[in-house]
Amino acid sequence: MCARCPDGQMMMPSMQAAPACPLCAAVATKLCYQQAKGALTGRRYWHCQQCQLIHVAAADQLTAEQEKAEYDLHQNSPADVGYRTFLDRLVQPLVAQLQQTHQKPAQGLDFGCGPGPTLASMLNDYGHHCANYDLYYAYQPELLKHQYDFITCTEVVEHLAQPGLVLQQLLDCLKPGGWLAIMTQRWTALERFAGWRYRHDPTHISFFHEQTFRCWAHLHGLQLHLHPRDVVLLRKPLTDKHP
Repeated sequence: MCARCPDGQMMMPSMQAAPACPLCAAVATKLCYQQAKGALTGRRYWHCQQCQLIHVAAADQLTAEQEKAEYDLHQNSPADVGYRTFLDRLVQPLVAQLQQTHQKPAQGLDFGCGPGPTLASMLNDYGHHCANYDLYYAYQPELLKHQYDFITCTEVVEHLAQPGLVLQQLLDCLKPGGWLAIMTQRWTALERFAGWRYRHDPTHISFFHEQTFRCWAHLHGLQLHLHPRDVVLLRKPLTDKHP
C-alpha cells in the first residue's frame, strides 16, 4: 500500500476486504493506491500478486450511464488522420502476421469499435473483412456467436470490469490459429502508478502489466507477441494442446 499520496498527504487504509482478481481469479490482491482528492476521490486500486493486473473494484466504478456519458465525449472519426495513425500501430503488426498465417480475406471482428468505427475500414483496405461490435454503439450480440480469424480490441481492455470473462469469450470466438490483437497502455512501476496519466480516465478500471499478458498467455497456451508501448498480439493454438 502506498504510504503517501502524490500531494504528500497520508492515505488512510481501506476497510474493504481485498477483492479477487477479475482476470486470473487469484485472491492475493493488495491495495496499492487510493485516490485522495479530485473527481475520483476514494477510488481504490487493487494489485494482483499473481498476474500483476491492477483493477478498480466494483464499488468504485462508474455506473453504465456515467460510463456511456464519458464515451459520448470522444471525438474519434474515420477521417481523422491522427486517429488512423494511432490505430496503425496495431494494424501493421496484425496485417504482417495475417500475411504469414491466413489467406485473404481473413474474417475479423473489431470488438469495442466505439462511436466512430475506423479500424475495420483500415483492415478492409488490406483485403480483409472486419465486422464492428460495441456494447453501446454497435450492439449486435449475434456477432459473438461466430468464430473469426482475428479479433481486435483497441483501447478496450482497460474499460473491462470482468476482463477474465470477456477475454475468455473472445478466445472462444477465435478459430484455431486465430489472432487476438490488443492495444492498451501497460503500467510499468508501482511507484509511478499514482501519477500515471492513463489512470486518470474515470472509465479506466483494469490496468495490464507486461507480466499480466505473459501470465494470461501461458494460462491459455497462447503465442505472445509484445510490441512496444501498448500493442499485444496473441495467437490461439492450432489444436487444443498448447503449442
